[in-house]
Amino acid sequence: MNKATTIGSSLLITWACLFVTVTAFGVFFPAVTTVAQSRGRDAPGATSALLGSGQFTLGAAASPAVGLFGTHSPAPMAAVMTVCLGLAVIAGLSRLSHSNRFKSCSGQAS
Repeated sequence: MNKATTIGSSLLITWACLFVTVTAFGVFFPAVTTVAQSRGRDAPGATSALLGSGQFTLGAAASPAVGLFGTHSPAPMAAVMTVCLGLAVIAGLSRLSHSNRFKSCSGQAS
C-alpha cells in the first residue's frame, strides 16, 4: 500500500486512528446497549430486536455511502464514521437536554 492510498498519511497513522475508533466502539456499544435494555425492561425481547435491527439498518445504509465516495483511500470511511459519530453525539445531547427539561417540569431534582 503506498502513500497515495492513505491520502498522504502513513499507514501507521491510519491504523492508529482505526485502533482508537474500534476501541471506543468496544467501550461505548456495551454501555449504550445496557442503558437501552434497562429502559425497555418491560419488553426485553422487543428492545433487543429493535437494537439489533437498528444497528443492522444503519450499517446497511453506511456501507454503500462509503462506496459512493471511492474505494482508493480510507477518507470516505473516515468521513462516514465522523458523520455518524456527530449524529450520535447530537442525538445523545438532545436526549440529555430533553431528560433534564422533563425532570425540571416534574419537580424532580437533577
